[in-house]
Amino acid sequence: MNNFFLLNDALNTTSISEFENGISSLNTILTEKNNETDVLMMHSSLWTHNNGLGIITDFYFSIVSAEIQRLIPKFFGSLSEYPDYIDSEIQFDRHFPGDCNAFKGIKFSGIPISSAKQITDSTTFKSFKTICGAAVGYTSIRAFWDARESLYPNLIFCDNVLGQIQHLSIGDDRFKLIIEKLSRLNNFTQKWTSGAFDFKSCGLNCSPDTPKRVEDTKTLRTFECPKLGPRVFNLHAKWYFGSEPFRLYFFPEASNHKVYIGYIGDKDGIGF
Repeated sequence: MNNFFLLNDALNTTSISEFENGISSLNTILTEKNNETDVLMMHSSLWTHNNGLGIITDFYFSIVSAEIQRLIPKFFGSLSEYPDYIDSEIQFDRHFPGDCNAFKGIKFSGIPISSAKQITDSTTFKSFKTICGAAVGYTSIRAFWDARESLYPNLIFCDNVLGQIQHLSIGDDRFKLIIEKLSRLNNFTQKWTSGAFDFKSCGLNCSPDTPKRVEDTKTLRTFECPKLGPRVFNLHAKWYFGSEPFRLYFFPEASNHKVYIGYIGDKDGIGF
């Protein structure tokens, strides 16, 4: 799990414009939040905290713009109230051992929180989840699967992929090669913001199959993609483990600039 606690002192600002910009940035986190793995928290003391401009409930209507008046309840309404106030990394990790824990806020100047755990917008939010997810690691294929969105925020895995890799162990060299390919594809996809997906430049040995092969094996390469429905997978990365040929089939989706993973395994499983 990824836990994010709103630090009261990190809401302290010296100007209303700084506060407004900070609230706008914090709201961008909500578009990236995974409801299954990300928990956004606060403590009830927030409502009596003076952030330098006053108590939020006091200056909310008087000096905050109409747009921020809309965003404040949207952001704070997304937070779950936690019974204890948490203000240090050690304390946070004691409450949630083994999880990825970080703090949300507008400004962390003078606050003893590691820079990697200072979450101010969607960029720092996604970066923390990626870095921490890799650092926490995993002890089983199932744990890897549960952490996949944190490990590879630019890739979306079709549900059938778990069944294709669950026979492997974490220490299996074949699995290590799969991780290497996924990491490279994830990093390249992060840079894809417009135009067609340039698979020739992603640093992997990638190519499409011939139209005839795709048609002949259509049932084997059609996978249900989350929120997209069934897609026929054609593009793939190829590599060998010894004499064993492997394939990773993927589907770039231009509407969200994500890459969907449909198949990971030996090439026989895809109809060769």
